[in-house]
Amino acid sequence: MMKSCFFLAADAKYFPYACLAARRILDVSRQVTPGFIMHIGASESDIAVAGRLLDDRIRIVDVTAFMAGSGYRFRPGSAATFIRLFADLFPEFAAYDRIAHIDCDVLFNRDIAGLVDQPIHAPLLAAHDDYMYFRPGYRKDMSMQPGAPYFNAGIIVFNMPPVREQDLLKQARKLAVDGQMNDQNALNVVFERKWQTMHPNWNLQSLGTREFRFSQAWARHFAGGKPWGNQVGVELEALSVWRDLAKGTPWGKPFEQRVPFERGVMKRFLRRFDAVAGLFGRDVHRRRARYDGDKMHRIYAKHADDGAMAVQFPEVLGGFG
Repeated sequence: MMKSCFFLAADAKYFPYACLAARRILDVSRQVTPGFIMHIGASESDIAVAGRLLDDRIRIVDVTAFMAGSGYRFRPGSAATFIRLFADLFPEFAAYDRIAHIDCDVLFNRDIAGLVDQPIHAPLLAAHDDYMYFRPGYRKDMSMQPGAPYFNAGIIVFNMPPVREQDLLKQARKLAVDGQMNDQNALNVVFERKWQTMHPNWNLQSLGTREFRFSQAWARHFAGGKPWGNQVGVELEALSVWRDLAKGTPWGKPFEQRVPFERGVMKRFLRRFDAVAGLFGRDVHRRRARYDGDKMHRIYAKHADDGAMAVQFPEVLGGFG
C-alpha cells in the first residue's frame, strides 16, 4: 500500500509561518496525511506554541545538526531553503513513497490527500512556472535543453521510488554546491524531462496574475508579496484566513491589514498596458502582453488530468514564443 506524507521546512524566522500553513492543511483536510515541519533553530517558546496550535498532529523535527553535519555547504542564504534536497536522507521519510514539499507561504483550500495520492508515473509532480517563460534565457543560463519547461518548487510531490533509485536528489545537492545554484534551479536541471504536470490549481501563484484568485485555488501560493510582508497581491479574503490562523498565538501582528483595500490592485491594472510598454523595448512586457493565462490554465489542467509529462516549449502554446 502506498504511503504519503507532506512537509514544510523553515528556519527560526519562518517557523511560525510554516506552523500556520500546516494548521490550514489540517483544517481543510478530511483524511489523515502525516505531516512534518523540518526546522533549523526554532526557539523553544515557538515550538511550544506550535504544539498547541497543531494539536501534536504535525511532527516537528529539528534538523539543525543534520544539515550542519551533511558535508554540504550551500550558497549564502537560509540553509532551510535547501532542506527539500535531503528528502531522500531524512530517516523520518524512509517509509514514504510520496513526499510533498510545501512552502511556508501557501494556503490550502482542499484536502492535501488529493495532491499526494494522485497517480504519478514520473519522479516528480510539479506545476509549470509561467513567469519564467517571459525570460526564456534561463535555459542557456542553466544549461538546459532548448524548450525545457520550468517548475516552481514551492509545491512539489516527489515520487520517491524512482527518486531514490536514480539518486536524483543527490545529484541536485551536488549541483547546488558545485554550481553555486539555488535549490529550485538545481531541481529543475536534475529533474529535466523527469516531471509530470501538476494541475495549476495546486500551485496557483499570486505573482503577476489577475485571472485567478484565492477562492479558485486548491492551494494558493503567495509567491509575490507575503502576507506577513508588504501584502502586495494578497487577497483580503486570504489575509483574513492568515489572521484567523494566528489567533491565540504570539504570531498575529505581521498579518494586520496595512491598508483598507487590497494592495497590488493598481499593479494588476497596469499589467493591462504591457503591450504599450513592449513597444519601448521591454521584451518581458511584450511576452506577458501576449500571454493568455486562461488558455494556459486550461492546457495545463488537461495535461494534468491526462497524466502528461511537462510540455516542451510551453511559451509556444502560450502564444508568445
